[in-house]
Amino acid sequence: MHHQRLGEIFDIWCLHIPTTDRTPFTDLVKLIETTVRFKNNRVPNRPIYLVGESLGGCLALAVAARVPHVDLVLVLANPATSFEKSQLQPLIPVFKIVPDHIRPGLPYIMSLITGVPSGMLASTAKKGLPSQQTITDLSEAVTSLFSYLSDVGDVLTVDTVLWKLKMLESACAYSNSCLRSVSAQTLILSRSNHSLAAFYFHPNYL
Repeated sequence: MHHQRLGEIFDIWCLHIPTTDRTPFTDLVKLIETTVRFKNNRVPNRPIYLVGESLGGCLALAVAARVPHVDLVLVLANPATSFEKSQLQPLIPVFKIVPDHIRPGLPYIMSLITGVPSGMLASTAKKGLPSQQTITDLSEAVTSLFSYLSDVGDVLTVDTVLWKLKMLESACAYSNSCLRSVSAQTLILSRSNHSLAAFYFHPNYL
């Protein structure tokens, strides 16, 4: 939603990973690194901002470690650098034995595990609105949620979920192993259920 506004200031390049794509994490890192080197060679005096969320945050860190000479600024939103502590990580072996009759309900199971419905409904209920307004907001939230999950269910398969979970696992391990090689200025945005925290790291303190 911000691309048009940011496009007035920046030359924006976006990485799109199709649902059926099975490119390993290390190859994605090399792809982005090649692009960063190309842009830096064309305009060497301008900083390059790498903005990544979750997996994208790990990609940005990995690339920054490989090109320490490039003037990079990292903006990381909830980077998946703590995936080994996530409640999703233990599900990798479970999804391998998911019965076929459960697979159509996978998006709903995933949403329950990650707390999407409860988070949406709880945030709506805690607004302190009049009862009728609260009921209306809850109804709209539920309708929006199930519409979203229905769309996700059309493309989300067990194989896709397994691949994405394994990708996050390898991304977490890779990015954490190279953190000390990152010299780029870094802004980390971390969101909890009720607040947003921002942390800024200067290269001298990484």
